[in-house]
Order: sequence, then structure tokens, then C-alpha cells
Amino acid sequence: MFIKIMEIILLLVAGYAFTHKLLSWFFIKTGKKLGFKMEMTPIWKKRINRFKSIKRGYYSFIIITTLFVVSLFLELYVNNKPLIIRYDKNISMPAVMDWLDGLIFFKKISVFDKKSDFGQIGSDSVDYRLFAERCKNPNFANEAIKTKKLEIEDLKDELKDTPVPDKYASKEEIADYNDLKTLVVNIEKEIAEIRENMEIFSSGKAWIIMPIYPYSPYEHILDLPQRPPNKPYLAHPMGTDDSGADVLAQLFYGFRVSLAFALIVAFIGYSVGVIVGGIMGYFGGWIDIAIQRFIEIWGSIPFLFTIMIIASIVQPKFLLLAVLLVLLRSWIGITYYIRGEFYREKAKDYVQAAIAMGASEWSVMMKHILPNSLVPLVTFAPFGIVSYIGLLVSLDYLGFGLPVGTPSWGSLLDQGMKYIKYYPHLIIIPSIAFAFTLFTVVMIGEAIREAFDPKVFSRLR
Repeated sequence: MFIKIMEIILLLVAGYAFTHKLLSWFFIKTGKKLGFKMEMTPIWKKRINRFKSIKRGYYSFIIITTLFVVSLFLELYVNNKPLIIRYDKNISMPAVMDWLDGLIFFKKISVFDKKSDFGQIGSDSVDYRLFAERCKNPNFANEAIKTKKLEIEDLKDELKDTPVPDKYASKEEIADYNDLKTLVVNIEKEIAEIRENMEIFSSGKAWIIMPIYPYSPYEHILDLPQRPPNKPYLAHPMGTDDSGADVLAQLFYGFRVSLAFALIVAFIGYSVGVIVGGIMGYFGGWIDIAIQRFIEIWGSIPFLFTIMIIASIVQPKFLLLAVLLVLLRSWIGITYYIRGEFYREKAKDYVQAAIAMGASEWSVMMKHILPNSLVPLVTFAPFGIVSYIGLLVSLDYLGFGLPVGTPSWGSLLDQGMKYIKYYPHLIIIPSIAFAFTLFTVVMIGEAIREAFDPKVFSRLR
């Protein structure tokens, strides 16, 4: 247990160093190599220093970004498949392949480790936990060999009692006699294989490295003392749900799904909203009026009912659900704020100077006006992320979200409501995780709002 705690601490420390040291250094170096000026303006330096001075927001930012970056590699330390497994000359890395399969989403990367290639009997997938137990106890085969020898003795006694078929014997009698002889030969072969396996395990040619938490949210654990769901205990600190899936593993993967979904929707939606709002504010006139009327009509479409209708026809997956949310609502809110900023900024002298120097309209909008109009975007983005996380959890809870089997906080909350009397942990645990995530993101949003608010720092003292 102590070793596991130390591994988790080291993982979080490494995640912090990777997120806030290595990534920022790599980003700056890459930008400079590409010819960009990777230096902040004095105004942005002041805003970032103000943000860092608001400790509750800054520490929340450190925590949530570190956890999210660490969650991007979940397959490497929360998985029922090993990081690496070796048996004689056969080597495989199933957990790494799982991670690459998620990273390279446009191409399916499948790994199938056959039992017979890793010292187990059969042609289906390797039982990695049994393999790990055999690595810890190389003398596992002694009992199996004794059992097989007793089976052979019983079969030989049966053969002695069975008369040898003569020319008058029926086909069934000949077949039964030959089956007995074949069984003896097959069991002797199995004993030879078991001995060979034991020699390989004993010689150190078979070993396995399992992840820190060797359970997957997609795995149904049905060999527990009681039927699922199960209450928390040492092997499963947060128990299992009614399908036998580990709750803690689902919690980790659900965090990644929820936050990734919110970030994707916020980024795409706000990008569309900035472009549309910029066009409205910069050109004005009939373009502004026409787009406003379109937004009013489009915004009146009931989002939940639309999702319910689509979900009844086709099961919305991650990307489809994100696209639907972007199209139906996520770009609308920020559009009016950016429109107002563009209206204010386009009347200033630096914009007129850029136009007089021959800059194109797109250049004036993107290079001159937009950098001075990002305060609403930066301020509202964290609160938008909070709303999108809550929206995904709500849709999953109602059954109109991600496909069944996808690790989700909403599905855990739904199960928690069903078993709230006897298994309250199913609703308490995801509720705490959900509340903690929303709290940290809201703290970040409040700190950014205070840091970017010019009124607080422009008052006469």
C-alpha cells in the first residue's frame, strides 16, 4: 500500500513538471524556431502576475491542468492490461498500444495476445492477472501436474477395464476406446507444456509489469465474493457498479472525457463565435442586422429536445455530441460580447492608421482589433467549460449522452440513484468529483476575471 501511495505521488509530481515546466519550455522554443516573437506584452505580464497573486485561482489552475494532462496517459497506469509482458521470446506492450489507439483516433490499433504464445492453454486473450501470479510463484505448476497425473491414472485404469475392440466391436465401442487413448496422450502433452512453462518462469524469461492501478473501466469483474455492485474495499477502494466495472477507474476516465469534451466544445464554439461576432462588429449595417436575426431564430431551437430526437434515431458518440453542441448553442453567447468589443475598438485611431497604411480588412480584424478584444473571451471561457461539463453529465444521466459503456460521471450518478439506499457510494463519489472539478474551474474563472478587470486597478487610491 505504501509503495502504491509513493507511486501516485511520484506520478503527480512528474505530471506537474511535465505540464508546467516541460510543455511551456517546449512551446516557447518551438515558437522561436518557427520565427514567432514569444514574448508577452507588458499588459499581459501584469495580468498574469495579477492572476498568480490570486492564490485560490492560481492553485486551482495548477491542480486542474496537472490532473488533466496526467489523465491523457491513463491507459498507462489505470488499465487491466500490462505495460509490457514477456514470455521467452514473445514480448508485447498492450497498455501502450491502448494509449496509441486513443491518440491516433483515425486508425484502429488492435493488439491480441494469444494464450498459447504466453504459456497459457487456449487461443483466446491472455489472462494477465494469472500470468502475474505465476511470475510471483514459479512453482505454480506442481499442483497442476499432480492433478493431471491423477487424471492419467484414472484413464489408464479405465482402459484396463475396457476390453480391446475386436473385429466384432461396434463403431461406438472403437470410438470410445480410441478417445480414451487420445485423452491420455493429450494430458501427457499438457504436462510437458506445464513443465516447460515452469522452467521458463523459473529461469526469469517470463515477467510482466502491470500499471499502478490494474483495473480498467471497461472490464467487468465478476469473480468477487458477492454479485455486483460491490461496496468499497482494499482491492477496489471505491467499489464496483452493477456491471462489475471498477468505480475508481470509471471516475478517472470520466474526468478525462468530461473535461476534454468541455475544452473541445469551448474552443470550437468560441472560435466560431469570435469570427461571427467580429464580422458583425466590424462591418455593421445590414450584415450585422441579418446575422442578429439569424442568431435569434437559431437560438430559439430547443437544445434538449433536439438532442433527444437525434438520440432516438442514432446513438450520439463523443465527436457527434460535441459538434451538435457547437452548432446549436456554444458559439452564440460569446458572439455578442465580441461584437461589442469590435464596435468599440474599430473607432480607435490605431485601427484607422492600419487601414490608412493599406492593411486588409481581415488583417485589421485579426491582427489589430482581436488582440484587444479578448478580455470577454478569456473571462467567460472557464465558466463556459463549467457549463459544458455539467451539460455532458446531465445528458449522460438522462440517457441521451455518450454510448452505454463509456466511462461517465452521469452514468455513475444514474446508478447511484438506483442503488442509493444500499450502495450510496455510487452517488457520493462521482458527486464529490463533479463538485471538486466545477469548484476548481470556477475559482480559475473568478481569478481570471479579477486579473483582467481594469476597473480594480485604475481607481484613484
